[in-house]
Amino acid sequence: MALSVASTLTLPPSVTLDSLRKLSADLASRAEFLRRLSEGFERKYACSLDELNRRLAARQIAEHPAWEDSIEWGNAADQLAQVELLQSIVSWLISSLKPSSSS
Repeated sequence: MALSVASTLTLPPSVTLDSLRKLSADLASRAEFLRRLSEGFERKYACSLDELNRRLAARQIAEHPAWEDSIEWGNAADQLAQVELLQSIVSWLISSLKPSSSS
């Protein structure tokens, strides 16, 4: 379902274009960290997270440390999805902002 926003949206004074750009850069940095973390687990186990969880469930791989790693990897994947959503919202805000006439 597509959402729409009122044509005039006033943000709190603390939300500036500069603060949104900094937030965007911080989110990009966080996303890169989470991607690298996930890639490290992919290299370590030579498979996807789903495959690692399948192997654990089938007892084809030792639980320790794979089980702990699968939790950390899953958390990283969940966090990455949230960060990417936030990045898209912040990018949309940045591209939608127009200086107010009182500025």
